[in-house]
Amino acid sequence: MDEINPSNLIAVAVAMVIAAGIPALLPRLPLPAVVLEIVLGAVVGPQVLGLVHPGARLNFLADFLGLGMLFLMAGFETDPKVLRGRPIRNALFGWAMTAVIAFGAAMLLNMLGLASAPLYTGLALTTTTIGTLLPMLRDSGLLAPPYGPMVLAAGAIGEVGPVIALSLIQAKDRAPEQALIMIVFAALAAGAVVLAQRASRSSFEGIVTRTMTTSSQLPVRLAMCALILLGVLSEQLQIEVVVGAFIAGALTRAALERQHDEAMKARLDGAGSAFLIPIFFVTSGVRLDVASLVSSPIALTMAAVYALLMLVARGAPALLLYGADLSLRQRVGLALHSGTQLPLVVAITAIAVRHGAMSSAQGAVLVGGGILSTILFPQLAKLFLEAEPAPQPVKARGRWAFWV
Repeated sequence: MDEINPSNLIAVAVAMVIAAGIPALLPRLPLPAVVLEIVLGAVVGPQVLGLVHPGARLNFLADFLGLGMLFLMAGFETDPKVLRGRPIRNALFGWAMTAVIAFGAAMLLNMLGLASAPLYTGLALTTTTIGTLLPMLRDSGLLAPPYGPMVLAAGAIGEVGPVIALSLIQAKDRAPEQALIMIVFAALAAGAVVLAQRASRSSFEGIVTRTMTTSSQLPVRLAMCALILLGVLSEQLQIEVVVGAFIAGALTRAALERQHDEAMKARLDGAGSAFLIPIFFVTSGVRLDVASLVSSPIALTMAAVYALLMLVARGAPALLLYGADLSLRQRVGLALHSGTQLPLVVAITAIAVRHGAMSSAQGAVLVGGGILSTILFPQLAKLFLEAEPAPQPVKARGRWAFWV
């Protein structure tokens, strides 16, 4: 493994601070930190200023710890309380519709010669980034019923569904015994999550309560240990690290009593959102094929096309399935929030490019579409939802009524 280049670390650290500082200094600027991290990574990268040239150590920080922490947070944020009842039924049915639309669109683009790797391309179009949206939803008071449970369930499935689909996509290219290993690993992990939720936790609860606020931070260390253990195990079994990381997050949440969720999330945010996850996004910007994205009108057009497909794939189910639960404006808002996709798009394209399944040029175009979705869709959703007269469900003409 190569030696760490000090200039790499300094440039990445400064980019991380600037990306967090701009929204803090300019709160009215509709640019989430994740967008700025990718853009600033591209600026300090080899294609612009040339301050950062990623080597093996930086790639390890980004692809194992940073990307792993992103999916650990996604697993931890998958709240079992929202995975029940009508919201989850709508979310599951909606994601199935999304998958049909997304993979169909990707296959069509592939036949037209406009995209390769249709499975990874389609998968990137099926995501929702609830972690990026949560602060905006919370600040706008949109987490209350009826809208809150619906958007939280849609967001949760928009993270869980792609992780499962990613495992299936990779399993199809493996030998039968490797695919069987992946299936057994997933089944054992699901069983472990269920057991952790149902197990007697009286002794462990006391330890968590005593150490949550002390310098030892035992619960956080256990979560980091689970991330590393399951990440390494995933690599040894030739399973993508993000699968093990997601399971580590789900196990962490399942092992804790509900009263610790917010405190634990704050501490994971401190390690993840302040340090490890920004390293992944800045490094992704460093590796972004900027030249292919900005030098071709076709590439820029395709970025806009991908943003539109993200909205259609995730938004159409919101309009079609929620007529009995939400007003038209709320359904439009849900469609726009569901179509906000950047972080997981970056993760999926990084995996596809690393495995040689997707060109760096197409990966850059997909990330460009994700950037557009993250800049535009939450702001448009805000306009629609601010004009909503009252947060009450409406009686529509039926499950499929989207014109009322």
